[in-house]
Amino acid sequence: MNPQQKPVTIITGFLGAGKTTYLNHLITKNSEIRYAIIENEFGEQGIDSELILRPDDSIVELNNGCLCCTLNDNLYDILNELFERRAEYDEIIIEATGIANPTGLAEPFIVHPMIKKQFPLKGIVCLVDSELIEDHIKETEESIEQIAFSDIILLNKSDLVSEDHLKRLKSEMHRINPLAKVLFGNKNDFPILDLTQQNNKLGQLLTQNNKSIKTSEEELNFPVKKPHSHHHHSHTKEINSITIIIDKPLNKAALNSHLFVYLRFQATNLYRLKGLVWIEGSEKQHLIQSVGKRIDFTEKRMWKTGENKQSVMVFIGKNLQRKGLEKLVNRCVVPSNQQKV
Repeated sequence: MNPQQKPVTIITGFLGAGKTTYLNHLITKNSEIRYAIIENEFGEQGIDSELILRPDDSIVELNNGCLCCTLNDNLYDILNELFERRAEYDEIIIEATGIANPTGLAEPFIVHPMIKKQFPLKGIVCLVDSELIEDHIKETEESIEQIAFSDIILLNKSDLVSEDHLKRLKSEMHRINPLAKVLFGNKNDFPILDLTQQNNKLGQLLTQNNKSIKTSEEELNFPVKKPHSHHHHSHTKEINSITIIIDKPLNKAALNSHLFVYLRFQATNLYRLKGLVWIEGSEKQHLIQSVGKRIDFTEKRMWKTGENKQSVMVFIGKNLQRKGLEKLVNRCVVPSNQQKV
């Protein structure tokens, strides 16, 4: 990774799941890393470090040398300041409020070209209260969204429940988010997380046999401006996931256009879309994912010689219908007589 780049980890989870405790664990465990910590907490105790108060600054220094700031509204303003001060820290951790959908926090790191370049997203970690999560899922949409959008789900307070309960919870987490890695932990024994392998589930699925978003000139440089966006979410208990595997190349423009229309006008109950796709004319796999109403394509590794090329796309949401999604994706398949040899 370019030393000028500052990788970002987002910690999410419902109220009381243990996010702050886990954040303190990371700071203590990785004392050699200088973190810039963005806190987006609402009505909860902040990180357990005494602030060196400097009222003139929006970003303050902790007594352990880390930087800290509170996110009230505009993440873009904070990133602009952190870009100017990037020599003062190594990585960024964002601790989301317990009632937040992480989509809004993740969006700039997934779809904004300059932010993606300077602040690569390592992953999203969701802390789950093993004792209370079943009630949270029944009662709140936010807890479902947090689980569905995460790369790693950490079932916290695992020492307070039985082994059978943990097994049941692990199955439920995979039902809501089949892409995530599910781990167990508690305040005395948190696991070591490997965020570099966050897309491994998509790779395993592969081997198992629009309008485009226009980028204005000023978005290619810092300071970046906050875009206009709106997020609408509904409450539900009916969660399912649909995996679609296609053995033919896809037309990128058609896929972008059809998914844009779907996300803009039809996907009121879609929490997440993520996939590795075979794009016509490209020698590389493409990672595709949605955040809010946007679609992002990112080039990944080269296809290996002799490798069976496929596309795998995973949709997670409420009462999703396989027939309609298959029809949408099939519209983007390049006809055999038009495929480039």
